[in-house]
Amino acid sequence: MCQYPLFETIAIIDGVVQNIYYHQKRYEQAMRLYFNTENTVNLADIIHIPISYQTGIVRCKISYNKSSYCIEFFPYLKREIDYFRCVQLNDAEYTFKYTDRQLFEQFPKKSGEELIIIKNGFISDCTIGNLLFLKNGIWHSPTHYLLKGTQLSQLIDKKQVILTEIAQHNLYDYQQIMMINALNPFDPRRAIPINKSTIRC
Repeated sequence: MCQYPLFETIAIIDGVVQNIYYHQKRYEQAMRLYFNTENTVNLADIIHIPISYQTGIVRCKISYNKSSYCIEFFPYLKREIDYFRCVQLNDAEYTFKYTDRQLFEQFPKKSGEELIIIKNGFISDCTIGNLLFLKNGIWHSPTHYLLKGTQLSQLIDKKQVILTEIAQHNLYDYQQIMMINALNPFDPRRAIPINKSTIRC
């Protein structure tokens, strides 16, 4: 078994930790439900950013188990998404942010490609974050997400996004798609128009 079965990925911009409230909330929930313990740490207190990572966009990875953790820092390398391809994963389970990502790695991806996970006929997540869909000026996110990301939680709380059951056959009823995760927050400029070229289902 992996020494650290769960992890959090946190964005740091010019030395400032982003969205820490929602990461702390998800971490505490995982400790309670996965490890059956209330013994947690304050993530903000354990993130000590090295000088070399105090400028630009940095990815902070906190891997953890019931009693210990490991913190790593990486320069963030943005990956462009040109189009999405649908894959069927009816038995997909990713309730927690698992270190073991074999569930997603079984599907090789081409350059510029990201996957839309279809679970029992409904849109779920992609392999690197949650998905947003624009329809008539309103942003929707699938109710059948695999993992509720920190960005999604924030957008729901701010009432900028509503959860909607989106069947695969209704996908082309939406005008735009956007991937969000800790390092890719909500930004309409990143949205991709939905058509047969950009969504290959």
